[in-house]
Order: sequence, then C-alpha cells, then structure tokens
Amino acid sequence: MKPRYFAGIVLTIISVISCVGPQPDEVLLPRTEISLTIKGEVIMELDPATCQIAYNSDKNEFRLVKDNISDWLIFRSNATPTNAGQEVRASLEYTSQSSTKTLTDLAFTVEKTAPDGTTWLWNKDKKIGIIIKVLQ
Repeated sequence: MKPRYFAGIVLTIISVISCVGPQPDEVLLPRTEISLTIKGEVIMELDPATCQIAYNSDKNEFRLVKDNISDWLIFRSNATPTNAGQEVRASLEYTSQSSTKTLTDLAFTVEKTAPDGTTWLWNKDKKIGIIIKVLQ
C-alpha cells in the first residue's frame, strides 16, 4: 500500500471518529448533579444555594430555575421517565447567555434512574444530556 493512500485512509477514519461527538457514558452518566449538557458543554446545573427545582406530574414538566430568574430550563415530556431504556418525546426550553432557546419534538432515552427519582436522559441526535428529578 502506498504511503499516501495509507495516510488518506487514516485521515478518513479520524474524521469519522471525530464526527461521532460526545456520548452519554462520557458526558452524562458520570454526572450526579441535576443539569443540562449539550454537546459536552454544561449549560446549567443545580446549585442548591441559588436554584430551585420543581416537577409537575400532571404535565410531566421539570423546571430548574435560578432564584433571581436569570436562568432556567423547562423539560416537558409526553410521559413520566421512569425506566432505563424508555423513550420519551419532549420539548426543552432554556436560557443561554442572553437568549432563550426552545427545542421541540426531541426523542430522549432514559439512560439511568435512581431510587430518589433522579433520571438521566439522552438525546443522541443533538447530543443533549439532561438529569432531572421526578419529585413525588
């Protein structure tokens, strides 16, 4: 095999691997805090001293809000995420610097749950990880 063909093959493999992006076992599952992560970047996370969380079971809606209401996230799903492997459809609204972002009709897979209601969800298309707490 000629060196330039070998180099081309290696570059192609590296390009394909780098396009995969962050995976849940890298950026979501190691986390323990209630948070929102997009493409490996933490957008918002719970600071108990300055944030509040709420869960409305009738609407399947989770909220994380800073006390001064400068930042928030709202996760609304079509079903209560309770079991690993379960897929839910959801919308996500969150603040990012000085704007509000809204994403709709996202498919999230429940990656992991804990007895206290903490739930790790992953959207593979947009590489969105969110940890919520289903409050009873």
